[in-house]
Amino acid sequence: MASALEGLRVLDFGLAILGPSCTAMLADHGADVIKVERPGQGEVTRTFGPFVDGQSLPFVGLNRNKRSLAVDLKTPEGREIIFRLIAGMDVLVSNFRPGVLESLGLGYEEVRLRNPRLIYAVGSGYGQRGPYAERKKAGHETMAQALSGVAYANGDRAGTPKPVPVPIADITGGNLLVQGILLALLARERTGQGQRVEVSLLDGMLWVQGWFVSRPSEPAKSVGPREERNPLSGGVYHTQDGYVIITHVFRPNPLREICATLGIDDLSLDPRFASATAMAAHADELQALLQGRLREKTTTEWVQIFEAADVMCAPVRSLDEAIEDPQVVQNEMVVEVDHTPHGTLKIVGVPVRLSETPGRIRTSAPAVGQHTVEILGQFGYREAEIADLRRRGIVAGGEPAVVGGG
Repeated sequence: MASALEGLRVLDFGLAILGPSCTAMLADHGADVIKVERPGQGEVTRTFGPFVDGQSLPFVGLNRNKRSLAVDLKTPEGREIIFRLIAGMDVLVSNFRPGVLESLGLGYEEVRLRNPRLIYAVGSGYGQRGPYAERKKAGHETMAQALSGVAYANGDRAGTPKPVPVPIADITGGNLLVQGILLALLARERTGQGQRVEVSLLDGMLWVQGWFVSRPSEPAKSVGPREERNPLSGGVYHTQDGYVIITHVFRPNPLREICATLGIDDLSLDPRFASATAMAAHADELQALLQGRLREKTTTEWVQIFEAADVMCAPVRSLDEAIEDPQVVQNEMVVEVDHTPHGTLKIVGVPVRLSETPGRIRTSAPAVGQHTVEILGQFGYREAEIADLRRRGIVAGGEPAVVGGG
């Protein structure tokens, strides 16, 4: 059966994580994604380690199922190649800084004249307009976490802000960009017209904090300490052999139930812990009282005890441990691909499951310009023209396609 997005053509100018994570999801579900790269070095993520035989492992994870076109966009001939491709594309994806595509003559207004049906999808650090865009402030995961309040909320016990050590801003931005593209494609079915889609790292980080952003219009009336500092909502505790995390908040008296499960006195009778706000204010004291009991058994023992009492509890695992979890294995969220000549590599699987048109990983990440000749031929370039472009360094070729498993 055909994949959900089979026949969809995507021109991918994505860099690092935001753009490539978006186009990886489109490609997993059947879109023909052409990744535009610089001749020679290719996309910047190819320089990020760790490496296997010179191959960037981070690059492999988010660039499967794509074809690589290596072209020099600083030359008129290189830009003309892109213009020819754009005429046959459904979607263009980019997460360059605002103004970069415009400087190449590839801004939205120029592109829509060549293809009014094109979905022009862009991700940025902070948005396409406004003070940060005007001064061309560089966007980054850590900048978005800092500016949005996420790093502050993740502060340590001393109150020092700390970024969350996973790319939540980039991946959230990539997911939102996928959603925007699909919404625009649905709209195009009705109107016949493409449109511009915009997301930013900063906006995405505020979106994931929507639970906390909501507040009275007058700052003086704002709520007190955040409930996530409540040790009953994501509290992490030592056990005999590791850590567990406990969340038990959707009950009339969750602390009483936790104490009963632990076999200790009912701490909810203590005025310091009589409400969620009080527990947040006395979090360290409550955590210490619970911690004393939780050190007495192993992680496995406590998980079994809490689950039997219908209290949410889970072991805190490293990534290496997590990918061996039987549920992760069942979900096929870590798969192996044949990445010749670098051997078999493990990469993240397909997170969205469709019953009738499932996504799948068909090929591993391409070498720089691996499909240049194939793509140019597909868009009408003759062999002699392609040879001349290669000779002058405007485009670069590559190796035969690599077929992946998983």
